[in-house]
Amino acid sequence: MSEAPSGQPPSGQPPSGQPPSGETPTIGRRSFIGVGAASLVSAGVGFAVLLIAPRILSGPDTADFLAFWSFLFAWFGILGGLSAESTRAVHDSDRRAEPAASRREPRMLGVGLGVGVALGVLLWATGLWWGPLVLGPAHAGLALPLSAAVALFSGHAVIVGVLGGRLQWNTFARLVIGDSLLRILLVVVAALVAASVAGLAVAASVASVTWLLGLLVSPTLRRAAAARADVGLGPFLRRLGHACLASGSSAVLVVGFPVLLRLTSSEAVYDAAAPILVAITFTRAPLLIPLNAYQGVAIAHFLNNRSLGFRALVPVARLIALVAVGGAVLGGLLGPFLLTWYYGPDYVVGPFTVAGLVLAAGMLALLTITGALCLALDWHSAYSAGWLAATALAVVVLLLPLGLELRAVLALLLGPVAGLVVHAVALRRARPGPAPSPDPEEAS
Repeated sequence: MSEAPSGQPPSGQPPSGQPPSGETPTIGRRSFIGVGAASLVSAGVGFAVLLIAPRILSGPDTADFLAFWSFLFAWFGILGGLSAESTRAVHDSDRRAEPAASRREPRMLGVGLGVGVALGVLLWATGLWWGPLVLGPAHAGLALPLSAAVALFSGHAVIVGVLGGRLQWNTFARLVIGDSLLRILLVVVAALVAASVAGLAVAASVASVTWLLGLLVSPTLRRAAAARADVGLGPFLRRLGHACLASGSSAVLVVGFPVLLRLTSSEAVYDAAAPILVAITFTRAPLLIPLNAYQGVAIAHFLNNRSLGFRALVPVARLIALVAVGGAVLGGLLGPFLLTWYYGPDYVVGPFTVAGLVLAAGMLALLTITGALCLALDWHSAYSAGWLAATALAVVVLLLPLGLELRAVLALLLGPVAGLVVHAVALRRARPGPAPSPDPEEAS
């Protein structure tokens, strides 16, 4: 198995053993397993942190750390727009006829780092304003590590996006796994040495340096760092804006939901929200964490199969629906027991609540996939509009005078429906483009 040299023109022929028509292969079997392993490691790290934090922190401190954790990964999710757009841009950029040395388009890593550093500085400078609302009484010690992590993660987002666009899935998987393993290692050390909200927060943030360490040892990563966009700086920044807007709305619903819940609830209600917050995270992680890891694969797949248009979406959507329905049944039967068995009698969540949260995770997964197809078809406006509609409806539902659990389930279930409607309308109107030639990473 070997990686295709960066920027190498595609052969225009499908790999041996593949049919010459129909879907263009995007990822080989061994690379698919590698990306799957990376998603499992990421999911395992998320679960491990959720197992560690409630064991060493009090209930209110656990709620504060979960707010930090969700806010951190919400910003990581916003910067996921850099990854999604980098995947699309490098896919088209590497197929240009001009030699790289003679081109004037911006290097994507430089642009991405500029965006990330600007966001990090803005967060740090305004920490006294948003900190008490979002992070609670411990905000003073949390704003700086969060801001630094956001600035650093922008580089990671661009690099993994370029690797996905070039179908270099082996290096993609190694980078994702390295980032996850470093994060859990640091969290465990912090749990043993500094069992506090601030200690865990710093540990979770420092792991964002993984991609910088990787540049020291990997020529593939260094080539990815030199990749250029397919358009000039102005158009590229506009497309990044749409992608980050959509990814930000996605992140609010996927990992930043505890922050929304805190902002729409009284302090007393939120202090008692640890059971529903843990249930939300556990019910969505099995579906959404692997899906997020494979999102680059999905975008590359849709790019390689533009000629199929909406039809490229059907098999993936069918699988997600089946997993969500089956997971809802199992979650409703086993979820409440598992929560009280591990966390204790204070963590009581009803079976219908757990089942509803699993179905809501499925709706978010479907919205993620339709968004990937919109991006691949260059419908950036529809991509961002769908996620904005989903977030807006979720916020409206959270403001209703209902109980905490019912508000959470309805917001997570109904919000994505609005986004799916926007994406479906746009995709039905879209004209499929020509299918580009494959550029598989694997030689065997």
